[in-house]
Amino acid sequence: MEKISSTLASLRKEYGNKELDVNELSENPINQFKKWLDEAIKIEANEPNAMAISTVTDENKPRSRYVLFKDLVEEEIIFHSHYESPKAKEIFNNPNVSGVFYWPEIHRQIRFEGVCKKASPEVSDDYFNSRPRGGQLSAIVSNQSQKIQGRDEIEEKIAELEIKYKNKEIKRPDNWGGFSIKIVYWEFWQGRDNRTHDRFSYSLLDNEWKIERLSP
Repeated sequence: MEKISSTLASLRKEYGNKELDVNELSENPINQFKKWLDEAIKIEANEPNAMAISTVTDENKPRSRYVLFKDLVEEEIIFHSHYESPKAKEIFNNPNVSGVFYWPEIHRQIRFEGVCKKASPEVSDDYFNSRPRGGQLSAIVSNQSQKIQGRDEIEEKIAELEIKYKNKEIKRPDNWGGFSIKIVYWEFWQGRDNRTHDRFSYSLLDNEWKIERLSP
């Protein structure tokens, strides 16, 4: 069998020569983020609002997973989760997080760093009420990341709740809701041929954004 290192070395994809120029960047990174997100949605990128979020455990071990970005509130990124999940406990213990959006269809990546906290109950309620009933019920029955015996355990609980809440409004459980990330660093990456990528960072200094070009 061919060595995996040889296989990986042979993988090569050029990214084109779509330019990212400093003169085209918005002064505010939120506006630049919105522009790129809109373009990813327009070209029907797969899961354009998926973002990887990294947290740190009590033992200072990094952990990452994908979540779905769902809103911008006062220029803060919002996602939702169980407040008793491992990621939530890690955020409560150490609110410093980092994250990545990646859209391979247009060879773009956005990296960010910031401070995370619970979103307001209003933000959490608004999103929970917009979810399909199945998604609302799953938020109630799932003890996220806890060990279970089998899928039947979840399906049986959902079936019970479907009966309990038939023709009734489902309220958001207290242990489920939004998180809000105040971002202090952004990085925009545009893939280009021969690995000569265009990269720009935004750093928040004295309440102003400083833009710098970075080496590929």
